[in-house]
Amino acid sequence: MKRSGFIRHMMFGTLLVAVLFAFAAPIATAQHSGEDMKTLEEMKRFLRDEGRGRDLSQLTHTELETIRESPGGYFANLFNTEFVFKIGNSTFILNMFAINLVILIAFVVVIFFFTPIGLFLFRGSLHAFVGAVLKGTGLSNKFGEHLMKEPKKWLQREKSVRQAFALYMHNEFIPEYKNNITAIAFIGTAFLILNIGLRGVKFMTAHQPDLIVIAIAVEITVLLLLGLTTWYEKEEEEEAGAGAGMPGKQLTLAEVERRLDALKDELETSVRSESGMRQ
Repeated sequence: MKRSGFIRHMMFGTLLVAVLFAFAAPIATAQHSGEDMKTLEEMKRFLRDEGRGRDLSQLTHTELETIRESPGGYFANLFNTEFVFKIGNSTFILNMFAINLVILIAFVVVIFFFTPIGLFLFRGSLHAFVGAVLKGTGLSNKFGEHLMKEPKKWLQREKSVRQAFALYMHNEFIPEYKNNITAIAFIGTAFLILNIGLRGVKFMTAHQPDLIVIAIAVEITVLLLLGLTTWYEKEEEEEAGAGAGMPGKQLTLAEVERRLDALKDELETSVRSESGMRQ
């Protein structure tokens, strides 16, 4: 009996909480609806009329809740310098132009220069164009010359674009620039850590996380560059010179067998010669 009474009280309490929540949700929403809600331009105008010298970075949490989300959604604001969107009770104001510009550059670099797609679509012309720009502007004469010659050279040698790109990465790009890609990956990680640290010490405004988003995009990009470079890197036993006894290179099984056979032949010859001298 006591247990059934306890269960009834629990059910009554749960129902009461559900009813209160059902009524409280519309009331909470109504507190920041209608006339209270402002567009971003209206909020800027309000801050100017206020005369306290505040800007969007100094908005309070309550004031942020009264800003309307930008109409049209993400795709309608791809190149808008001020885009407002809400996640739960949080409001964020982002510079979509800067963020999408970084993402676009990252996409072009990864897809067209670190996969066979760029070589397939442009037949080496895009590599040559970027190389000419780098060389013409003096940013990197060596790398510019590399991009102007090497991708097209391997494309002309091989019928398969995929094979041509793999051989280009194996023989030209990775031996020359693998350390540079690794260094870029470390720099990207340092950039992300710096921004997270500045955000952690409240140096950045929480509702304007432009640099954090950009740092995340940069970090993902450089990790993709490092990953794709490692993907096309030769295994140690496949590298040129591995069978020639170069220091630090691992010998293949066939090379070991060949050397053992040669050593065996030399020993047999030596034994026969010694036997002949004794007779």
